[in-house]
Amino acid sequence: MRAAVTTAPGTIAIEQVPDPDPGPGDAVVVVGAVGLCGTDLHMFLGERHDTGFPLRQGHEVGGTLVELPHGYDGPLQVGQTVAVDPAIPCGRCRPCTRGAWPACTAFRALGVALPGGLADRIVVPVEQLHAADGLTAVEAALVEPFSIAAMALARAELRGGDRLAVVGGGPIGLAITVTAAARGHAVLVSDPVAARRALAAELGADRVTAPDPEAVADWTRGEGADVAFEASGTRPGLEAALAATGPGGRLVVVGVAAHDLVVPVPRLLFEGVTVVGARAGLFPEALDVVTARRAATARFVSREVPLADVAGAFDHAIAHPEDVVKVLVTP
Repeated sequence: MRAAVTTAPGTIAIEQVPDPDPGPGDAVVVVGAVGLCGTDLHMFLGERHDTGFPLRQGHEVGGTLVELPHGYDGPLQVGQTVAVDPAIPCGRCRPCTRGAWPACTAFRALGVALPGGLADRIVVPVEQLHAADGLTAVEAALVEPFSIAAMALARAELRGGDRLAVVGGGPIGLAITVTAAARGHAVLVSDPVAARRALAAELGADRVTAPDPEAVADWTRGEGADVAFEASGTRPGLEAALAATGPGGRLVVVGVAAHDLVVPVPRLLFEGVTVVGARAGLFPEALDVVTARRAATARFVSREVPLADVAGAFDHAIAHPEDVVKVLVTP
């Protein structure tokens, strides 16, 4: 079968590789769509220190289930459209046994430590599959970024009436916006790209703004956001999200970055600000949102590129960040 293999920073090509050889408990999925996210782009460019080559990327995967493990008696059926949860915790370490599986000390992910979806077929532990009945493969692939948003919102511990500030209007920030707006929360989205601000407004943001230290204060009459989400993965974004968080508020860091966040102790002690991170996704919640908001989900698709031109898909996503929400690779 075909697979896209990243062999060195900035170098990816289609290779012929052996067909999947599923082990006990594994299912086989024919890949119908793979979304490229910021992590994929950083890995492709060699900007992550933990990336080893050669690498088969692709962790936002939707496809058709074609083979189930021997003796499987669960709810999934051959022929179903499925969304793939790429995050595989070990289930044995102390965080896992305490229910804090996103902090797994032996965490692995498809498309990072394990072969990903940029191929004709992929082998997946069956428990990582979620039925996406009624969705297209593209929509099923988009469940993954919505699952990251669902986890971020869960970590936010939202209350009715909370005002949310989202720093970064990329796919995760926009997925947070769609999900939170559907729940009735007022959302401000900050992003330097005008097209992303316009899309955030279309998707339900109450206010959109270019980066501006006064924007949240103006919007909240000086009270600050009840919850701020850092979804840009940048140092200025971290600083802006912390500044946007009001007394008693919660800062949820979801953008992947290698930067330090300096929080003055008085903000923690006297203002009661809480800082948490959000990693990995919640798929059942995300499936509900994508199914209920299909028109909004469709606005995430900037371009579909065939697997044969996977290099062009990466090149386009890297070269045109102002025009791209999500590039998807399809068969």
